[in-house]
Amino acid sequence: MKRRSILTCAVSGLLLAGCGGGSDSSSDVPASIVSPNVNGTPSLASVSTYQTSMMSKDIEECSKAFLVNSSCDLSVIKPLGVNQVNVTIEQIQERLVVSHQWMADSFIEALKEINDQDLLNLFKPLNSIVISYDIRPSFYTTSTASMYIDPKYVWRNKSEWDSIHKQEDYRNDFQTEFTFDKAQRYVHEATNDYVSYSNTYTPLRNESRGANHIAPGLFRLLSHELAHANDFLQEHDLTQIPSFGYIANYIHPLKKLNHELIERDPLTSNLLIKAAQIAFQGESMTNEIRRLTGEVAGDEFEADKAAAFYSYSSPAEDVAMLFEAYMMYKKYSALSDVAFVSIPQIEDYSCNDWKVQWGQRSRLSDNDVKDRAVFVASSILGKSELTIRAELASLPAVPEVLNVGQGWCASQKLMDVNPEARSVISGASMTGFSENARYLEDLEN
Repeated sequence: MKRRSILTCAVSGLLLAGCGGGSDSSSDVPASIVSPNVNGTPSLASVSTYQTSMMSKDIEECSKAFLVNSSCDLSVIKPLGVNQVNVTIEQIQERLVVSHQWMADSFIEALKEINDQDLLNLFKPLNSIVISYDIRPSFYTTSTASMYIDPKYVWRNKSEWDSIHKQEDYRNDFQTEFTFDKAQRYVHEATNDYVSYSNTYTPLRNESRGANHIAPGLFRLLSHELAHANDFLQEHDLTQIPSFGYIANYIHPLKKLNHELIERDPLTSNLLIKAAQIAFQGESMTNEIRRLTGEVAGDEFEADKAAAFYSYSSPAEDVAMLFEAYMMYKKYSALSDVAFVSIPQIEDYSCNDWKVQWGQRSRLSDNDVKDRAVFVASSILGKSELTIRAELASLPAVPEVLNVGQGWCASQKLMDVNPEARSVISGASMTGFSENARYLEDLEN
């Protein structure tokens, strides 16, 4: 049986993948647009700039440079935030490169719905933002100082869904020998409701989406990928960027935020680091990790200070997961659930057939995790640590335990809440959706 993986996110190096995922290839995709995505590298065969300008050709060529092991010439194009105090949506539009116009239209609509200047300013280190039918998973690369977005985060209707080239995230094959799986979700602190809509098209439950539905999930993805961009090209280095040479050559010797985090407060679990290299980067399975259980992994995780299991895949992902958790709480009052779960041994399974072996709600409430997140958020946003701590002041005092042995979907309703509070999340309610179906879809994100 080929199981459906619920592990989320992966990989580092020059290509820093955000949170990918996928489903089986769709026969509805016209043959004329189907092209291979090899090990997470899209073809970008049909992309062009969303807006026509004198820089259109340069922006498009820059966005594709990594495909031929090249970079972007600083004498031709510089990151959009150079000499900018605040980034505008109009400036982001100028750097958008897409395979279909609807992708840019939806992306811009969602940014307006999000309406967050902190998020917009995170675009400063980028040369381009690319959305193409064959990107999976999303990623950032220093080769081009650009971000590449899986279009499943922005589709609005069946026609748009059908224009996406769907395939499994190549990293799923790395995880077939594990005895446990990893699950994560964001739930509203007042209601326990899932914060983001599914990114999978389903005709009965998720046939169309508006900008208010797309915004929370896209915000999470952007927080993650833009953390990479601001990790590798920090604000103080952006202001000193030269007018010649290649962007990759400029970025390479800079001191990265993830290096500073290691010096200040590194992760300590060698066991989880080994496991993550196998699960997310494709290292060879070892007997030690093959025998590793979710219970033991959870004990290791709880004693350390990572925001998620994915944090162990690379120092850059450690930074991105901390920042993502902070941003989701600040923007949506969303608490991060993290768990290690059993793998269903039956063919016809539901979400609750994944049983919690270890889990926590509000991982960010762990003092050690919070301290690291405060440092990361302060560094990326240029705010004082006191300001960041004030924004996190309403977090639960400590993480809450998910019930061992409970199904993953059932564990979402951890606490009794006031029914009148269920209208808190404007535009993000999942009322009327099948419980099991919506979370199975989420687990692909």
